[in-house]
Amino acid sequence: MNPRRRARVLSVLCVLTLLAVGWYATRSVRPPDCKVAVGAFTGSDGQPLGEGGEPTTWDELGEAAYRDQVASGHCEPPGARWRHWLG
Repeated sequence: MNPRRRARVLSVLCVLTLLAVGWYATRSVRPPDCKVAVGAFTGSDGQPLGEGGEPTTWDELGEAAYRDQVASGHCEPPGARWRHWLG
């Protein structure tokens, strides 16, 4: 591979790497210090039952519990991942 082509390939790889890291850093995530535990009754198939006995998922229950914690002021709302990297 000639030096010009190698330089072009390395430049493209650097730009793609910066774009990928930038995209990853701007994703919205929960604060790492906010822990939420959920419990629920389950049906005969082992899936949790929500309010009123409606079938739901553990992820939905966890999200609802997290939203309740944010609303009550015990947890911060989600923010960009890079803000958590800075501390």
